[in-house]
Amino acid sequence: MKTEILPTAPDVARRGASVFEAQARARPALVMALPTGRTPVEMYEILAARKRSGELNLSAATAFNLDEVLLPRRMPQTFFQFMTRHAWEPLGIAPERRFIPDGETADPEAECRRYEEAIAAAGGLDLAILGIGADGHIAYNLPGQAGPRTHVVTLDAGTIATLGGGLTGPLRAITMGVETILSARSIVLLATGASKAEALRRMRDEPSGGAWPCTLFRDHADLTVIADEAAASQL
Repeated sequence: MKTEILPTAPDVARRGASVFEAQARARPALVMALPTGRTPVEMYEILAARKRSGELNLSAATAFNLDEVLLPRRMPQTFFQFMTRHAWEPLGIAPERRFIPDGETADPEAECRRYEEAIAAAGGLDLAILGIGADGHIAYNLPGQAGPRTHVVTLDAGTIATLGGGLTGPLRAITMGVETILSARSIVLLATGASKAEALRRMRDEPSGGAWPCTLFRDHADLTVIADEAAASQL
């Protein structure tokens, strides 16, 4: 686990974008796992500007979303809508190379298997960009609900609240599992804000276990954590 500590959240976004761009230049057919959430939005904006200027070309890249809530795709709280708005369209990722679990599926377990097969058919993940929750969750590998491969989880009230729009439970989601994410050749984890400080400390120091799912990712051979000073305040 390599850690880079930068002064501010915009610095983290710029550094994350630079690492992303370097990987895309080295491997034009990059297969990547991409996150939603507040933390990566500024990184996507920087990458979109580079795409518009001709510095970044992702036309041959393939994007797999880390997770999706089980809601109709048209709803604004879905990650399909988030990625269309913030990542897929602005970054120029071809429609046929955009993969996300089907939140409208009638058979979530079968959809999990299908998603794993799609990742394997793409040749596996080259790069995973991750965020981290204040409770240590990564993707939707929530405390007590981390699994090895793509699986279904039940969202708690606090997690549902982060989706906005007045949603209430019960609500489930499909997420890549720990081993699926760890299969990526390279992992970059972005962390900003004081609310992430305890999770980063526990990720570094706690015994590995599902109570703090972030600890399950710590020993990847090529993991870089890029954090601002607030998020790194307990390191």
